[in-house]
Amino acid sequence: MGRKSEREPRRKEILQAFAKVLSNHGYAGATVQAVAAEAGLSPGLLHHHFRNKQEMLEELFGHLVELFRARLDQQENQDVGAYINAALKLDRGSDLGSARCWVGIFAEALREPALFEKLKRYLEREIGTLSSLSKKRLSEHESSALLAYILGALVFGAFAPRKTAGFAAPGAEIFARALLSPKSSI
Repeated sequence: MGRKSEREPRRKEILQAFAKVLSNHGYAGATVQAVAAEAGLSPGLLHHHFRNKQEMLEELFGHLVELFRARLDQQENQDVGAYINAALKLDRGSDLGSARCWVGIFAEALREPALFEKLKRYLEREIGTLSSLSKKRLSEHESSALLAYILGALVFGAFAPRKTAGFAAPGAEIFARALLSPKSSI
């Protein structure tokens, strides 16, 4: 019987190292050398698993989406409130590093057209998800506004986590309730 491949566990280790370096030093500081050092590997061995840091960034993006989906799936109810909690609620599952990685992905997407398109498609799907979770009570524009609030709170939280601790999820819930309530003039 052959030896079990170390490829996937090693790629996960490298991805964790990349996420840590990215969250602490940004994309420019997440050099192959810095990631290799964080992972305890030589740069050559890192290149055996990933062509470049762009490939690591794209895989990290997919990983962060999976983590978010898992948090959403753990929520009791599948509704707009569950989405808000999965995205913003600070609990033992919260991860400042992930928030900072999201900021890094958004920033790099402005420079990298292929990543920009992936992120754009992802955001379009999330708008649809919010509309579906509201049972179509939120329009595309309202779902977009709520997602913008959530993303803004995520970005703010990456820079000032203590400042968002008391308002991000509760504020998003208030905003969502206002969007879902019968229309009234201001």
